[in-house]
Amino acid sequence: MSTQPHTRTLNTRTVPARRYFRAELLRAKWSLTMFLPIIMVAIALVSMVFSRGVDATAMASAHIYSLILLPPLAAITSVIGQNREEKLRQGGLIWRNISGTRVLLARAATVIASAALGHALMAALLARSVSTALQFTLFSTLSFFVFWTFGLALWRLVPRAALFLAPLASIAWAIAGTLDAMSPNWKVLPWTWAIRPTLPIHGVQANSISAPADSEIWNIAILPPALLHLLLGLGLFAIALLAHGKSLSLPTGRERSTSSLSHGMSATLPWRTWWSLAALMLAGLAVVRVVWNPEYALGLLSFVCVPTAATVVAIMTWTSQADAWPALMYRRARRSITLRLFALDMAFLVPVLVVAVVISGAGGQTNSQTGINPWPYQAVIAPLVAAMIVAVTGLIARRSVAAAIFVSVALGGWAVMVGGDVLSASPLWWTSEWGWTWVVRDYPARWPVMVLVSAIVMAAFVAWARATSLKAIRSQD
Repeated sequence: MSTQPHTRTLNTRTVPARRYFRAELLRAKWSLTMFLPIIMVAIALVSMVFSRGVDATAMASAHIYSLILLPPLAAITSVIGQNREEKLRQGGLIWRNISGTRVLLARAATVIASAALGHALMAALLARSVSTALQFTLFSTLSFFVFWTFGLALWRLVPRAALFLAPLASIAWAIAGTLDAMSPNWKVLPWTWAIRPTLPIHGVQANSISAPADSEIWNIAILPPALLHLLLGLGLFAIALLAHGKSLSLPTGRERSTSSLSHGMSATLPWRTWWSLAALMLAGLAVVRVVWNPEYALGLLSFVCVPTAATVVAIMTWTSQADAWPALMYRRARRSITLRLFALDMAFLVPVLVVAVVISGAGGQTNSQTGINPWPYQAVIAPLVAAMIVAVTGLIARRSVAAAIFVSVALGGWAVMVGGDVLSASPLWWTSEWGWTWVVRDYPARWPVMVLVSAIVMAAFVAWARATSLKAIRSQD
């Protein structure tokens, strides 16, 4: 009788490929992947409505999707999906005889199918010709895959930080691509590969304005940058397959609460991360002001920094408290917990944003139309806009972190379209709350209305969050 211990050889090929796809379809149920076609159709409908108010086609109006919404949406889909699977221990399959590579391949195929369906429906609503519809569907799906792989690779390298770094980095990548889209050196500038093919497809220039008939964008060949973009995506996917993500482990213990509830909750907030990000933001604004001018710095602050900072703070506040939330709801002071957390968030954001406005705009030129230096008004409105965003995204994050990020990005994109354009003179400015820090620059007389509306929205959502505190559960996305 043999004395050698019994061993078992794992043969992952014994599981048929169809079962991997079936498992991914089950995992995608009620996830962001499942709702991608609905989100894309909604964006197409908004673009159609928006095109009627400007001199542009529906496809041209939808360029804002390819430019600034698709990259973070794809990255968010990736990192939220990975975050969900790790929290659920891969649905119990992590200890089973399966291939991790085939799991990711099946997941990629599921995401591609969902994105392709959404883009096909968008093309049916927006495109005027079959060739344009095919080009839009194929390249948008390809670009979605590339940014999805970027989020996946980033998650494998820096798991938790990827929740925020992936959408932010993808937005920065897209903006950089817009600046260099028409560069003669585009072949060696990877950030242009996602934007350059969209110009002839949407019929717009790099600034998303409809291109005239004699524009050079009509001479752009779509295939070369598309192939380079695909190679980039395949390289990122290979990195994700080769990189080893953070191993699963039991949650670590949190710091003990002190006698003061506010002090105890404050100890769990990621202050070091916040202050590090704030320092980078302030330094970046200072560089933009010195290299370019205060107007560029204020634009960056209004449309990027304020919404991003408020969204990051709101979501990280909830994720830092989510594990302990059931226990906190047994405290006698549970009705004040939401208010205390909101106060801690604003205690950080208010001074940071006021300093950011001063760095960006103090000492700048007065507005040529109003004859007023707008930065004092912006210093008042910026914290109020941030308070609105914290209240709204904080409430949504209790149900779904993915939904909170998407809502904030979508409203931020809408604010750029309305608040940063001549539409800010129309009644539509009421709908661009995320960009009011910039709107008040051109229309300082509106600041009392902005203060009043911001206070009402903030109070309403904080009261709603307080009233539903007992129903708040940790996101399962």
